Amino acid sequence: IGLLVRLFVLGMVAGPLAAIVEELLFGLFEALLPEGILLLVLEYFVGVAAVEEGFKYLFLNTVRKNPAFNYMFDGIVYAVAVALGFAALENILYVADGGLSVALTRAIFAVPGHCADGVVMGCFFGMARQHELAGRRAAARSNYMLAYLLPVIEHGFYDAALSSGVDALVLLAMLVEIAFIAWGMVLVNRVSKTDRPLVP
Repeated sequence: IGLLVRLFVLGMVAGPLAAIVEELLFGLFEALLPEGILLLVLEYFVGVAAVEEGFKYLFLNTVRKNPAFNYMFDGIVYAVAVALGFAALENILYVADGGLSVALTRAIFAVPGHCADGVVMGCFFGMARQHELAGRRAAARSNYMLAYLLPVIEHGFYDAALSSGVDALVLLAMLVEIAFIAWGMVLVNRVSKTDRPLVP
């Protein structure tokens, strides 16, 4: 329980740290580029998604060699703890700024989205750790990379599409988010049934 609480708190800490980096990157991108698709992509794929998922990944990595990380499914549990800590603080800030009307939308999409990002990150992180312990370095590197990149791609597309103001892209973002959440549920079910100890 103590480890889960620590990871949840680290997820909350990731929020302000990400906000600082995001503000710097947004300022840099807007100083260098005119309004347009390239600016939109850089701001939301790099300035938001890569930064936020990067801090989550960084804090998840603190348990990589922890003795309590001894099953593949633990990767999912720990990654989701970080993700929900991040989402909790983000929700408080958004609702404080936008009112309770914001809470409903975030409850339906943003929180499950962060959770699904955590599930995907944790699933591939757990597989990577198993490969690492077994000495399969190339497979470990590939899975560690996927643990970071897949949530970044989904998160970045969701935020960029919503910020584009194009109705078709907004609808597509909602559908992609729902599909990613469904995939997260499938991964939880699959890994829980096939879980095994992490052994060299």
